[in-house]
Amino acid sequence: MNKLREDIQEDDLQLGELLKNEAYPATENRWFTRRVLNRLPASHHRSWFMTAIYIMVALVCIVSWRTMFTSLNGTVTVRDVLYMAIMAAVTLYAILSAVATVVKTE
Repeated sequence: MNKLREDIQEDDLQLGELLKNEAYPATENRWFTRRVLNRLPASHHRSWFMTAIYIMVALVCIVSWRTMFTSLNGTVTVRDVLYMAIMAAVTLYAILSAVATVVKTE
């Protein structure tokens, strides 16, 4: 097994030397970077679709919290506490994802 591994390493070294000695040199192309950058998608523009999604999620969170607080009749059950914890997690996730998107695009 070690002999096979040594043979593979020796072949890799020989191939590397062959490519280094026999390869064509890279030509200078001053337009290469500009062509590559022009083909990349624009990352600084946030789409209207994502903005609409964030607004809808914010409205759903607001309505859910308002409904939760108006449905409390002076008593808080375990179910109410679980719903509040789930809604808090969803709201926090929505806020963090919106902020991360805005920070990433700027």
